[in-house]
Amino acid sequence: MIHQIVTHKYIVLILTLLIAIPFVLLTPKIKTVNNLDYFRIKNDPDILFHERLKAVFGNDEFLIIAFKKDALFTAKNLDLLKRITDDLGAIDGVLEIKSLSNVDDIIGQEEFFIVRKFLETIPDDPKSLEKYKKRAVGNPLYLKNLISPDGNTAAIVIFFHVKPNEPDFRKKIITQTETLLEKYKSADIAFHVAGWTFTNHALARYLTKDITTFIPIGSILIPLIVFLFFGNIRLTLISIVNISLCVGCTMGLMPIFGVSLNTLTIIIPPVVMALALSDTVHIFSSLDETVIKQFPDKEQAFEVILRKLVKPCFLTSLTTAVGFSSLYLNDSPPIKEFAIITAAGMILEFFFSFTFLPAFMLLFDEKKLIQSFFRSRTGSLDMRIFLCRISDFNLKYFRWISLCGILISILSVWLSFQLKFESNLLDNFKPRSPVRISTEFVEKELAGVESLDISFKADSIDTFKQPGNLLIIEELQNKINTIEGVDKTLSIVDFIKGLNKSFHNENPVFYQIPDSVDLISQYLLIYDSDGMKNFVNALFNHARMSIRLSKHSTRDQALMIKQIKAFVETMDTKELDIQVSGLVLQQVKTIDTLVKGQLYSLATSIIIILLIIFFILGSVPLSLLSMIPNLFPIALNFGIMGLFKIPINGATAMISAVVIGIAVDDTIHFMMELKKNLSGLTDTREAITKSLQVKGKAMILSSLILFVGFGVTMFSQFVPTRNFGLLSSLMMFWTLLGDILLLPSTIMVVSTMTRIKLHK
Repeated sequence: MIHQIVTHKYIVLILTLLIAIPFVLLTPKIKTVNNLDYFRIKNDPDILFHERLKAVFGNDEFLIIAFKKDALFTAKNLDLLKRITDDLGAIDGVLEIKSLSNVDDIIGQEEFFIVRKFLETIPDDPKSLEKYKKRAVGNPLYLKNLISPDGNTAAIVIFFHVKPNEPDFRKKIITQTETLLEKYKSADIAFHVAGWTFTNHALARYLTKDITTFIPIGSILIPLIVFLFFGNIRLTLISIVNISLCVGCTMGLMPIFGVSLNTLTIIIPPVVMALALSDTVHIFSSLDETVIKQFPDKEQAFEVILRKLVKPCFLTSLTTAVGFSSLYLNDSPPIKEFAIITAAGMILEFFFSFTFLPAFMLLFDEKKLIQSFFRSRTGSLDMRIFLCRISDFNLKYFRWISLCGILISILSVWLSFQLKFESNLLDNFKPRSPVRISTEFVEKELAGVESLDISFKADSIDTFKQPGNLLIIEELQNKINTIEGVDKTLSIVDFIKGLNKSFHNENPVFYQIPDSVDLISQYLLIYDSDGMKNFVNALFNHARMSIRLSKHSTRDQALMIKQIKAFVETMDTKELDIQVSGLVLQQVKTIDTLVKGQLYSLATSIIIILLIIFFILGSVPLSLLSMIPNLFPIALNFGIMGLFKIPINGATAMISAVVIGIAVDDTIHFMMELKKNLSGLTDTREAITKSLQVKGKAMILSSLILFVGFGVTMFSQFVPTRNFGLLSSLMMFWTLLGDILLLPSTIMVVSTMTRIKLHK
């Protein structure tokens, strides 16, 4: 096959371009997912239950618009609140909107009450306005929900229709909301928009920015490194063309497989850019003047070079694809899609590197492609001397290097026990980002924007008109209110107690659940309003409690859920089926599944890669030794995360499983060269030195390119993506140190202290 490629370069060029063009033309059809719903685990019982709960009580996802005035209760400010509420309510897709301007109010009298809008009329006199303020702050249904305790911050809460088949529905709502609020902005008023809807949309905005950042920066930096390292403009241009084909074809696979761009798959372009140069670097590095001079025909020279590289490059592409493919074991749809596309990208990368690339290079004068690799253009560094010094250093201090590697690994493992498995959606944004500023404002003035639900279900109709069952809800609600981080709870109990109080002429003594089913039924008959529809169904056999939380860490949220479940277990719940649900539970379940899946993927990829390496090297000692420079950076990575309190979440858990498949590439190149040299040389020292001289240059450059390729993602506005880029880049550096220092030193230790024959 190699012979046909170099002898029929024009045919190969045409065929490869004909293969590539259809894929590249599909890239404009890539869709962008503008929400986090995509990360939810399909067919999870808790998530399916939550969907059923929403079908009964409506969507629990809300958007909060809050603003603060030193004197909110003036005719001017209340009129402003009413006008904004009315305008927002007209936005297409809004299911329900609540504020003090349209919420129901219960006016109590002796053994009677009436229901009317809280701001049915807006008074002008200060005395009446002050009375309205006290009524608003004193109403548990409004407090921390629509009005702050000091009465100076008002909130508008919007619930809207969820449209799963319309991924941009949140974007449209937020865009219309922001456009509308812009009309009301002034020097003395600032609007704060918060909630899951706004957070989701903010992620979409950052995703768009990342798309326009990663590809241009990667397209500049990676070829620049090639040029600086090889000092050859032609090789640089060739590499750019090859990268473009690989990235274009890989991205073209996304619409074919129905894969969309999201906060995870956005890192595919820069990663594929770096990986596309993996084999290219080894091919470029083999273009030595001595090799070309041995063969009068350049096709022959290229054939010799390619035959020498095709096996190790295929195997390194295979191990990298295995590393990516192992992620498919995760239950998260985006991670499965990431696994498919990146693994396919490695196949395409190998294909183009050994078809299009050599055919394209043969169009140039081979003498103009030969690079002075060992001497940089400035003459400041002789790579050959540098590699010789590395070899001398290894051979002189191999025991100390191995000892340091062991100590660092032990320390890293110890630090890794400090790791926390959690995700904090708010910490994913920079401190001065609009999301954090608005969320922190709303949580300070009102209540948390995270939501949790408790479902109470019974078989009998009118179950939740009975005082005994209402007392169960009240008991659990009181216990939940004692949990740190719970800012607000609402249930049918709050309505019933409020009705009882109003029925008794607003006497606070009667703010309790009546002991009569008939009295409760009478209240509900008089209360002609939809205010309870989100908390009890029409048959009164299914009730819901809404909980607002200000804890954003899934670790803290999981503990809160555990506390709530413990409360339920200690209570006499009679025949009620009580179940925790809501968006917070989904977040906790999702991150738990993601992390467990990633660790499982890591273990699987290590085992498979070890088996592949054993098949390649045919030696148990060499195979085990080859894993040292790849397990070393994983241990170091977890140690650094533990030291700097970087949690294991969906992004950081994926790093090791991804990187080990990539990091093992240089190890394979080195070990295959070492095996060959060990077979021909009796001195292990000489075999190590020769192997490092032959492969060291390409190992250093490929690691540098991968360092930059992953590093590009550090320009992301999204903190998890930045952490992924930073830690992955560092792992590339640790892997390089493992390959050129720790691996040779460990081999020397094994060689000198045992009688194991490494080449067998």
